[in-house]
Amino acid sequence: MAEPRGAGAVKSAARVVEVLQAVALRPPGLTFTELLDATHIPRSSLHGLVHTLAERGVIQLDAASKRYAPGPKLWELAMSYAQQLQLVPLAWPALEALRDTFDETVQMGVLNGADVVYVAKASSSHPMQMVSHVGSRLPAYATGLGKALLAGLAPAAVEALLPPSLPRFTRDTLTERAALQAELARVRERGYARDAGEYSADVRCVAAPLVDHTGAVVAAVSVTMASERFQPEREAAIAPALVAAMQRLSAQLGCLDWHRWRQKGVKRGAG
Repeated sequence: MAEPRGAGAVKSAARVVEVLQAVALRPPGLTFTELLDATHIPRSSLHGLVHTLAERGVIQLDAASKRYAPGPKLWELAMSYAQQLQLVPLAWPALEALRDTFDETVQMGVLNGADVVYVAKASSSHPMQMVSHVGSRLPAYATGLGKALLAGLAPAAVEALLPPSLPRFTRDTLTERAALQAELARVRERGYARDAGEYSADVRCVAAPLVDHTGAVVAAVSVTMASERFQPEREAAIAPALVAAMQRLSAQLGCLDWHRWRQKGVKRGAG
């Protein structure tokens, strides 16, 4: 077996990748003995790996053939990745239309752990210095895009994602967990998020989520501007147009009820 390369390599993680590659590239899968030959992982170690991977649904054992093949969880992860790759070309015409209508920068992001990762940006004609760019990663709790994404999760799920402390970036950053949860409840109530200069003091935005066929928030889109242009009438014009665009995009993903994400924080009574 080839040892992991690089100082940061972890042998057990490398072995998991080897097993997944072996079963994925050799349909209809491999027996345990064939996996031993293909990976050269010690028998005892391989036995523990395949047991754990099968238990998690990442691989599956066919009882008749005794072969290990890719499992439903691996397929789910692959489809999630593929969907993210497809979201940008799907959403791009809407991003451009919003940019052209309001002449403001329009961005799209996805949630990765406790961060929002920016995956697309349609720039306006206004010169503006922005921290975010395609490929950048910012703390979700301090951005409009991030709050639109977090609002699609139940409060307990948000709490599980957040770091132990919420660092302050500007005087308006929400650093108290209760204040953040209260703001996410307001996001669900109004249907879109605001960035009140919480990461960059001179930047404002409104953001709304993109929802898939399961009712899950898979991305969010924001319309971003300098603080001096963020007047109440400007928000009143942009927010409904943004929400309508997200509803149309979500329908293309098979979403039948865009508003389902807004119920995440609602406590339902018994009966």
